[in-house]
Amino acid sequence: MALLADPTSRLLLGLAVILALSRLAGRVAVRFAQPPVLAEIAVGIVLGPTVLGRLLPGVHQELFGPSTMTVYGGLAQIAVALYAFGIGAHIARPAPVACAAGRHRSPVPLALASFLVPGAAGLLIAMWLGAGEPQASAPLAIFLACAFGVTAVPVLARILQDRHLDATPVGRLSLAAASIGDGACWCLLAVAMWLAGRIELPLLLLGLAALVGAALAAWRRTARHGGGRAPSRVVAGSAVVAGSAVGAAPTGADPARDGRREWGVVPMLGAVCLAAALSSALGLHALFGGLVLGLLWPAGGRAAGARTAVDRAVKPSVNSGPAGLGLLASALLPCFFLGAGQQVDLGGDLLRPAFLGRLAAVLVVMTVSKLLVSTVVGRMQGFGARDALRLGVLMNTKGLTEIVVLVAGHQAGLIGRELFELLMLAALVLTMAAGPALALLERSERRADDTPAVPAGSRWQPERDGSAVG
Repeated sequence: MALLADPTSRLLLGLAVILALSRLAGRVAVRFAQPPVLAEIAVGIVLGPTVLGRLLPGVHQELFGPSTMTVYGGLAQIAVALYAFGIGAHIARPAPVACAAGRHRSPVPLALASFLVPGAAGLLIAMWLGAGEPQASAPLAIFLACAFGVTAVPVLARILQDRHLDATPVGRLSLAAASIGDGACWCLLAVAMWLAGRIELPLLLLGLAALVGAALAAWRRTARHGGGRAPSRVVAGSAVVAGSAVGAAPTGADPARDGRREWGVVPMLGAVCLAAALSSALGLHALFGGLVLGLLWPAGGRAAGARTAVDRAVKPSVNSGPAGLGLLASALLPCFFLGAGQQVDLGGDLLRPAFLGRLAAVLVVMTVSKLLVSTVVGRMQGFGARDALRLGVLMNTKGLTEIVVLVAGHQAGLIGRELFELLMLAALVLTMAAGPALALLERSERRADDTPAVPAGSRWQPERDGSAVG
């Protein structure tokens, strides 16, 4: 086709296809009570070798060949850096006082248990999963511990918002614990890359020192503004950016002030790109630079106006005006998922019993380890049986963060293609199962509320959580 003879035309046509399919698939996902990000990941896989490459190999090569994927790869790195910056910036920003109301439960025990126990389970099966992998030793084991232990903060926040759990004790605790676990995940990922020889030890120590120092500075700043209740601020900050990163509708838009906000976005995005470039030059992933910059970004003065612009930049908003960054940001993450989809070819693997057996084993280990330990911690922190189980379901959410980790590990050579495919499918299945599992718990609660009272002296009486006692 003459239209596809020009590389620019191929790039723009491919981008139009990605945006249109991602938007359409996201709406379909919402109708089935699923996060839109799951649909965007699925679109990336469909546009890769798995479907498009099999059915229309010529079209696949023209639209998503090496010449255009280089550009999409750059957009994907910007998306990841912007996403990490938003997480760091909102963790470091004080939240409304209302977020700290109610009984205070520290997220640290849940964060440690829900990360370390699944991570240990990943270590136990690392050698079995790592047969034939490029790094079948310590780097692979640490990477699998990271992949098994992480919880996807953006998808978790969207689920909490959709089910009106974001203001509940379970929602606040799960989001705060997931934020802490994600920080540990990035550190472990850097260590795995060092053990694999991808970065030098001095650069690793420099990167970890910057990340830990920025986190401590953000913690002190939020604690100072919030009277020592920093974990509550972590919850509210993460909820804002995480929910918007997967398609939450923006609120409080003021089109009359667009000019001032857009003025702040340009230099701030330049700073994000510079931080990402520096972290990449050090051998770390681009997200490290964005995360550190977000944690260090000041909360007052002109920076506050720029940070307000970031809120709009990470939200796929149609209210940001033609010059706004909302529509651009909505295009970036689908480009990242497109790159991930080009690295997998599930057409043959899904028909192999050995692959399906390994997938089933990974799903069982991931689900049982995280669900069980999170439920136990929830009970220890005073939640009822159903709320503790709900906490376990929420902490089992994977999605966006898991895909970022897997892509980084695959690109660094820590895992091969088959294990990358296996872990990606496991992340999608676990995230997809979170909504139905929460719906089952909600229906169980409604049935318990509708159960008529049993007269005293009968054989059994229902507890408040619906379980039978003698």
